[in-house]
Amino acid sequence: MSVKSREKIALFVFLALIVLSLCGLGWYLVAGHSWNVAASNLDDTFGSMDGYTAIVYPGTAVEPAAGKDADAAVPKDGAAGDAADGKDAVDGKDAVDLVAGDKGVDTGAAADREADTGSPDAFGAADGKDSSDAAGNAPVPEAEGEGSLLGPKKKTLSAQEAKEGYEEKGATVFSLDTVDLDAYREGVILKKGGHRFGVFGIAEPTSTIVLEKQIAYFKRHKVDFIVLVTPDKEYAEDVSGIDIVVSTQDEDLFVMGETIDGTFYVDAPAVGSVGAILISPSNVVSAKVLQAS
Repeated sequence: MSVKSREKIALFVFLALIVLSLCGLGWYLVAGHSWNVAASNLDDTFGSMDGYTAIVYPGTAVEPAAGKDADAAVPKDGAAGDAADGKDAVDGKDAVDLVAGDKGVDTGAAADREADTGSPDAFGAADGKDSSDAAGNAPVPEAEGEGSLLGPKKKTLSAQEAKEGYEEKGATVFSLDTVDLDAYREGVILKKGGHRFGVFGIAEPTSTIVLEKQIAYFKRHKVDFIVLVTPDKEYAEDVSGIDIVVSTQDEDLFVMGETIDGTFYVDAPAVGSVGAILISPSNVVSAKVLQAS
């Protein structure tokens, strides 16, 4: 075999090794990260979270009205009979649009709040059933429990309860205020569990220059994680350098969070639940939703 042929073979083997190394690195980044996230979940389940840092925050997303609520706005009897006969109907719009003014989700949330206060009218509207008797009188609610008109009230979990739960497991915990974003308008640096967190919040679209100045400030002070709290993740998509973005609305993200262009995005769970961001001792970031048991 000539020297030139041996050189070609050696070059081919070298290139093949480079390709295999790159494939192995990619596989490690994908599969290895998944394994680390799974390990975090196991540690959380078994209550062994020494060295972890947990960030908890109350749920702020409003759950959309259930499908059956669309029928709730359709009047069936009494003074609403004219609408059922089509006299006051508007072409091209359903009953939800007529009642809610094209804001069916907000109306559903308001009905839920009224139902929690024990209003029989609110319950009847949310259930899509007429709660009146033959004489048009609203029924008197029974005592809560089996056979109750309102039924058992849905249990909720507070951020403080979630914080105490993680502290019992040995984690270092701090909570975020996802309601009052002005609390982080100027930026706050927190030292927790051997890490320095730079937390800031924006409640409206903000120029990239302002965001970059805040990021540069945190980097000058040697923070390990930069956390942004915002009502819309799109407000942060034009800048780099933010490690974690917490959106206070439902962004339809994966429940365990998503990493996009190096930034970990997570959205707030529904009201009554608690969101949790877990940072493992090896700095692997994951998220989960906590609910009352």
